[in-house]
Amino acid sequence: MFVSLLENYPVFADLATAVLTPIEQGAAAGVTSTLTLTELLTGPVQAANLTALRDYELYLTNFPHLTLHACDADVARQVALVRAATGLRTPDAIRIATVALAGATLIVGNDKAWQGKTGSLALLLLNEFV
Repeated sequence: MFVSLLENYPVFADLATAVLTPIEQGAAAGVTSTLTLTELLTGPVQAANLTALRDYELYLTNFPHLTLHACDADVARQVALVRAATGLRTPDAIRIATVALAGATLIVGNDKAWQGKTGSLALLLLNEFV
């Protein structure tokens, strides 16, 4: 399923597997925003592929040791702080704020604009490993 979730980005399939396998096995805990779910579901919706839509949603919402956090007032406040301090776009600030509030120590991304803007979170950029 890792590969199918990244069907438009096959270059990242192996890297995603390397990141997600320890989470799936319980060696690490994962956290992400429901924004991630929104972004993963957009492709199947655009393709009118309801089977993929259901599969992606079921997969992500039931992924072992991965917590999806909704944007509540605490996250919104943290997003505003991140945006004000970094100038990052709202979706990027949502990801960073959500992960930081959950107490994570590392954030995985693929946007060099995040460098130096993730606060105390270590940043792992997938492009650096391609």
